[in-house]
Amino acid sequence: MNAVLHVVSDRQRTRLPLHESLLQSVEGGADVIQWREKKAPAAQSYQECSAFLQAMADAGQQAALFVNDRLDVAMAVGALGVHLAAKSLPVAVARRVADRAQWPGLIGCSVHSFEAAVAAAQAGADYITFGHIFASESHPGLPPRGVGELRRIVEAVSIPVIAIGGIDHTNVDVVLATGCSGVAVIGAVIGHPNPRQAARQLKQAMARSPVQPKHPFPLLNRTPATTIPEGGDEHGQRI
Repeated sequence: MNAVLHVVSDRQRTRLPLHESLLQSVEGGADVIQWREKKAPAAQSYQECSAFLQAMADAGQQAALFVNDRLDVAMAVGALGVHLAAKSLPVAVARRVADRAQWPGLIGCSVHSFEAAVAAAQAGADYITFGHIFASESHPGLPPRGVGELRRIVEAVSIPVIAIGGIDHTNVDVVLATGCSGVAVIGAVIGHPNPRQAARQLKQAMARSPVQPKHPFPLLNRTPATTIPEGGDEHGQRI
């Protein structure tokens, strides 16, 4: 299986309306859309994620949806997974909640050190995102962690590792050479005037890599939970 492309939403950096930018990203080949709206209340995130899933269906497009931080929203909309940040629920707690609810979604988290990567894997994360690899607008003034540390983490953990930070079509080859499972980007795609073209160019560069991921990202291993209709219980009955 080839490496996967995650596109992370950022309303402040997109040049188009956010849904349009994300839909174009999917049309260009994005495998995962991570919905990240840190300051949005749960109701807004639920409504917007539901609308985006419907927009993808209407357009005949398909990509996995992950919700950043909000496990409740991810479960409610039937997302394929949740992506936890440093201030989110701990991985082990999120895993316990998901298991009790019999939610089959993936649980990933962001890490910024070798020690945190190992701890997340031991806590039950399905995958981790590590960065920033190169200089990045998201982390101005902070030194990048580099591909050497990325390779060290890929070799140490038994779960997929997604690289993030300053990655685009010009440097993705050296990133994938570490055996990581894919890359996550923000500005390289949704910050581009033509997200469809940018995603396609990046996917084409990724496809040229001769290195296969050490641990393929498990997009095909699970199916998202069934969305509970608004006003219904877990069996779809009105309440």
